[in-house]
Amino acid sequence: MINIAICDDEEKELNKTNSMCEAYTKDHPEQNISIATFRSPVEFLDFMNQKDTFDILFLDIYMPGMTGTELAHALREKQIDCQIVFLTTSLTHAVEAFSLHAVHYLVKPFTMLQFEAALEKAISFVKKNENKHILLKTSNGVHKISLDQILYAETSGHKQTIYQLDGTYIEVRMTSSELFELLTLDDRFFKCGSTYIVNLAKIKELNARFLLFDNEKQLPMLRRHYKDLLCKYTEYSLK
Repeated sequence: MINIAICDDEEKELNKTNSMCEAYTKDHPEQNISIATFRSPVEFLDFMNQKDTFDILFLDIYMPGMTGTELAHALREKQIDCQIVFLTTSLTHAVEAFSLHAVHYLVKPFTMLQFEAALEKAISFVKKNENKHILLKTSNGVHKISLDQILYAETSGHKQTIYQLDGTYIEVRMTSSELFELLTLDDRFFKCGSTYIVNLAKIKELNARFLLFDNEKQLPMLRRHYKDLLCKYTEYSLK
């Protein structure tokens, strides 16, 4: 099942987006979609504190009390990795939306075709990320690791330390090249020199001095690797 949330303070716009989502669901029953609507970010967060997360969130930007981008920041800080489609009347926040890993940015008024394109893009990301794991042998046994939870891996000799989104890490005896070979079919991962393998989808900020992940973990940036990483990160983010 794909769980979709819509958050918009304007009832007319909320109902319009919901109707488009219901129409898509009727035409594509194989997607098994459920829909929930919210009139404010506070209502949405209250619900999230009691229930599981959503796969896709259609999120208005201009709302009283808390903007859509502020809500998105709060979700990323909580390590909630749903696919966000921003809804807005302006392109002003496009760059900020990009930094929050938004999957799409719809400018009101949008057509059904535009909505379907955004929804199908979000669904493709959900399906791409679900159920992707690797099996790694450690001194404690075999571990099944979700690729979506990996932030980065760091090399020390023939040992790899794999840091995860929840702050935990796993150590395995293998080379950086051997680990990257397991990850290479997934375009989220980039081998940054001989020391790091990073998950591009988890980068919150990137500059010539450091890169910052969604959970605020920071890595120093070696100048000689910056250009290649920036190029790869930009290419991945624009897909």
